[in-house]
Amino acid sequence: MGNENNGVSQEMKAEADISFILPMKGFAESFNLSVATAIILAHISDYKKEKLLVANLDNHEKNYLQLKWMLDSLSQKKVGTLLLKRNGIDISSFIDQL
Repeated sequence: MGNENNGVSQEMKAEADISFILPMKGFAESFNLSVATAIILAHISDYKKEKLLVANLDNHEKNYLQLKWMLDSLSQKKVGTLLLKRNGIDISSFIDQL
């Protein structure tokens, strides 16, 4: 894996079986190493028709993690909580867990 300015060294290119560029779309200015590696591994897995491991979470856990992620994505967590409450979803009893 090379950096976004210089790529990989000439020595690495000479030793590689293949090389490619990982395109970025949308608002991404760069991928950190772990994100780039995850994207590449997902594509390799799909290419080989192998399925990536899927976590064994029940629906409650999935919904909890998705809600936590969405609230943490907001600049002010209170805004999300108030929006949910306005739409009939009161999560005030769970806020301490988030």
